[in-house]
Amino acid sequence: MSRTPIVLALLFTCLLGAAPALNAEDIVTEPILTFGHTYPVRSVAFSPDGTKVLTGGYDSTARLWNAATGAHIRTFTGHTDVLFSVAYSPDGTTVLTGSRDNTARLWVAATGAHIRTFTGHTAEVRSVAYSPDGTKVLTGSWDGTARLWDAATGAHIRTFAGVRSVAFSPNGTKVLTAANDTTPRLWDAATGAHILTFTGHTDTVFSVAFSPDGTTVLSGTDAPDCTV
Repeated sequence: MSRTPIVLALLFTCLLGAAPALNAEDIVTEPILTFGHTYPVRSVAFSPDGTKVLTGGYDSTARLWNAATGAHIRTFTGHTDVLFSVAYSPDGTTVLTGSRDNTARLWVAATGAHIRTFTGHTAEVRSVAYSPDGTKVLTGSWDGTARLWDAATGAHIRTFAGVRSVAFSPNGTKVLTAANDTTPRLWDAATGAHILTFTGHTDTVFSVAFSPDGTTVLSGTDAPDCTV
């Protein structure tokens, strides 16, 4: 058995309590393309049109690749430590990166030019996201906060408490955060008001997401909780 199905089997064991049966047609033994950094890759994202792939790595760079050929297009340099998170703007014109250097940076996707740096976090930026209309960016840090910024000016808008991972609702009106205290939380994006706390996990929540219609949310935790 190849390494990929082994990893998937272990993941499903963690989530569901038992590994599901794998059919031969479900097992992919060879990648279509490989995109390489000189150190481990921590985050990946597709461009909105699906023609490009963005990767962020331990080599402190983000790299852009042709999704059809695997050819390297450009490298985004400027961070001084590991990149933990990368994101593409909804219109595909800019990319956002979050780093262990405690900053997030905005770049021109077409040229690699640095636009601005978002500073204020006091620990590594682990998660970054754009609002659906691309006018705001959200950063989540191990300093226990998420920060909302104006994408056009870099101005800090507001801070949300207790964060490891962040997500915007599909309509941009709410923010979902993964809290250090095992509870994902829902916030009003316009006012910063706390709306709901989701309880039930027994360990740190590392990742959160909205459903496409915005009616449900998904959260994933560390061991030994090991649930979604």
